Amino acid sequence: MQIAQALKPLVRRGGFWESVKTLARGYEVIMGLLLFTPVAFLAWFPFVSEFQTRMLFNQAFSRGLQISRILGGQKKGRSSRNKE
Repeated sequence: MQIAQALKPLVRRGGFWESVKTLARGYEVIMGLLLFTPVAFLAWFPFVSEFQTRMLFNQAFSRGLQISRILGGQKKGRSSRNKE
């Protein structure tokens, strides 16, 4: 297809340009289906959304866990001795 695009004037004179455009559209449709069908299928399941969120915001989750430990009063070492 790229060769046909590079030689567009020659391909047009030969009368093959409409066939090249049809082939390119078909290729785009097939590749779109191959790429997006699994994504759309997996998007129906709730566990995929949770996994995706954890992967995207992993640092935020770990920071949130540390903050919840601090706010929850679970202290280790010297800070527990200071409380007594």
